[in-house]
Amino acid sequence: MRRTAVAVVVLAVLVAGCQDTPDGNGTPSPTITETTGEPSPEPTTLETTGTRIDEPSIEIANAPIGGNVEEDGVEQCAEVNWLGKNPIPGGTTISLGSVRLSAQGVFELYQGSCPGDVRACADVRWQSGDFKPCYVGARQVANGTEDVYLVIGMTAVCETQDDCDGLVEGFGESQIRFRPMFLETPTTEPTSEGTPSSEMPSDG
Repeated sequence: MRRTAVAVVVLAVLVAGCQDTPDGNGTPSPTITETTGEPSPEPTTLETTGTRIDEPSIEIANAPIGGNVEEDGVEQCAEVNWLGKNPIPGGTTISLGSVRLSAQGVFELYQGSCPGDVRACADVRWQSGDFKPCYVGARQVANGTEDVYLVIGMTAVCETQDDCDGLVEGFGESQIRFRPMFLETPTTEPTSEGTPSSEMPSDG
């Protein structure tokens, strides 16, 4: 009876051992893993944002400009030249912006006062080694005693901020001015807005 019990125990041990050993081909039993249904975590990578580094720039409300003014009666045409740092630093682009007069009522902007073959100042850009003057016309529409200055705003983009800051530092503002003459007869031609100018009384 004792021998039978021992034999049963030995057989149970042998069966358990067979379950923990590789199969007859010498390969381990496959391991079964459970999936949770959730996606695998993505690897952490550095992405470029594409953000552009802004170039140094400066806005000039009243740029340092100068030039001769040709007069033909009530019509005058100003040659516009850069009077700031010269030569313009390499890598710097000066873009001309809005054109206006320092005072209203005596003159109005009128490009027809300039010859048709000269370059107007709209959308002009100045760079080192590529500088040409542009022209702005004006027409007197009323009597006045004070000169009226031509004012042009500009924007400059530079390689360095020092280049931008040095463009206008110490160079002042516009030196271009229109000088009024005495008008003996009323001005009735349309203004730039398309409406007649106010009539002025004659001297006599």
